[in-house]
This record gives sequence, C-alpha cells and structure tokens, in this order.
Amino acid sequence: MTPPGFTTETTWRRLANGDLSRETLRARSLILDRIRSFFRARGFIEVDPPIAVPYPNIDPNVFPVTLSDAAGKKSRRFLHTSPELSMKKLLAAGSGNLFYLGKVFRDREGSPLHHPEFTMLEWYRVGEPAEILMADVEALTRELAREICGWEEVRRGGATVSLSGTWERRELSDGFRSLLGAPMADGNALRAALSMKGLRPGDEDRWEDLFFRSCIDVIEPALAGGAVFLTGFPSALAAMAKRRAGDEAVCERFEGYLCGVELVNGYEELTDPREQEERLLELAARHKRQTGVDLPIDPDFLDALRLGLPPCSGAALGVDRLAMILLGKDSIEDVTIR
Repeated sequence: MTPPGFTTETTWRRLANGDLSRETLRARSLILDRIRSFFRARGFIEVDPPIAVPYPNIDPNVFPVTLSDAAGKKSRRFLHTSPELSMKKLLAAGSGNLFYLGKVFRDREGSPLHHPEFTMLEWYRVGEPAEILMADVEALTRELAREICGWEEVRRGGATVSLSGTWERRELSDGFRSLLGAPMADGNALRAALSMKGLRPGDEDRWEDLFFRSCIDVIEPALAGGAVFLTGFPSALAAMAKRRAGDEAVCERFEGYLCGVELVNGYEELTDPREQEERLLELAARHKRQTGVDLPIDPDFLDALRLGLPPCSGAALGVDRLAMILLGKDSIEDVTIR
C-alpha cells in the first residue's frame, strides 16, 4: 500500500497532466542555487564525494542501500546515507570549511516526509561550536523565505512562523519533564508516562524505542507552531557527537524544527579516535542485534581521525522538506523530481 502523500507517479507525467506546476520546478532550482550562493559567499568549498562507498554510516535506525555485483550478489558497496565520513576525511587532511548539496539514500523509507532517495545539504565549520551552525540555519532559511515567499516568514497548517529573528532554543530534557513528566533517560518512567497518555508502548520496547516514541508522539507535535532548536540529546544515540562537558550522558547535538517538521540535525564532532572507534563498535553491535545485519566500520575514517580531525561542527538539512515548507506543499513528493 502506498503511504498517504507518497506518489509513485513520475514527475514528467504529473507535469504533463497539470498536477505539478513548472513554477515549482523553477522554485526548486532557485532554492538549490541560493543554497550554493549562501555557502560560497561564506568561503565554503563545495565537495562532491562518492555516492557508492565501501563502508556505510552506522546507525541502528538508518538502513543503507546495498549494491550488487555482476553475479547479482550483494557487494560490499553501499549508497551513502550521508557524506559524513567522506567529508570528515577531507577535514582531517586540512580542507577547511566544506559543504555538500546532493542525493543520499536510505532504505525502508516512505511517507510525506520520507523517501529512499532525497536531497541533503551537509556542511562543516572548523573551530566553531554547534551554536554557529544554528545561526547558519537561521540565516539560510531567512534568506530563502525572502527570495521564495517574498517575506521573512513561512506558513503551514494555519500557522505563520516568523524567520526574522533567532529560533527558540529548548533543552530536550526540559521538554520530557514538562510534556511527559519523566526524565528522558529513565525507561520505566517513559513507559508509564506514555501509558498515561494512552500511547500503549509494547512490552518488548527498549529505552531507545520509548525515547523515539516520546519524541515523535509527544515532543514533536508541541513544536508545530514555531521555529525551534532542541538541544542536549542522549550521547547513547549520537555516536559521532562530542559529549557535553560536565554531563557525559548528553552530547552537543541539536535538531531544528520548522512548523513542526524536523529539518536539520547537527552536532559538535567527536575528534578522539579511540573513543570514536569504541562508540562505533558499540553502535555496529547494536545494529546487528536489532537488524541481523553486520555493517563494517570504515578503517580509512579511523585513520583520518588518528591523523587529526580538527575541532569542528557539522549539520545535515533535508532540502526537500525545506522546499516543501517554503512552497506551501503537504508532501516532499510535490517538490521533488522522480
């Protein structure tokens, strides 16, 4: 069954039938052009790393697309879910600030906000904290709204959200306490809180399942009317993010929401090669327990960290989602070319 808002009809047919406007294609092209201009004006280098890679990003909740060899057997190559590993290797070699604007691929995706193939903007700043990347998001969305909409605001679901100032910052743990009455790291408390709200968590749900269920069903709906950054995510769920000084259970990671849509994820990067290897091994083991799939860790990436990844922060933004919001559409299918 096709999920609501998810179409299998190709773009050219929709365009020919009048279901998609040529102005939408022009607007998407302008958005891509302005994104590139934004980063080039700030001295960033645009990079075009390989899409098919021998080692994937490892995340229990992200499934890489595998390629097959000439005999039809799965090969040890994957379509990248993010250019993160490739870009960090360049950073370790002294590249300076970088950005990527292009396709990434994730298996088992499909909804008005998800597709196995989508356009990602990813960028890294050397020697800058995560707060500066949040400022990048604010400036970029403000400039694009002015260009595309004619004013520094966006409208969605009956709400008008101003982009003229800074986005609100909310600590994630505060959201769990105020909306669920439970600490985000306490699985038993989360189970009870979700049950009290009639959300009925499964008996076999682990803390991680309860955490994500809380975010999706309780925290995110409360963000629908604004432009908000959630900060301070659990370190256990961000294997490549720097732990917060004085509270190692939390990392310096943020997620940005615009009109209730998760738009961007970023963090201050973990640069210690030994800690990074340990955390990747733990994540790979968790991925295998949950999926039965054994994903290899990139030794070249670890070598780059040993060479020396400079202090830096990086972020990834869903361009299709941003275009959807700017153009007042309900689904990313209405702003992409399939």
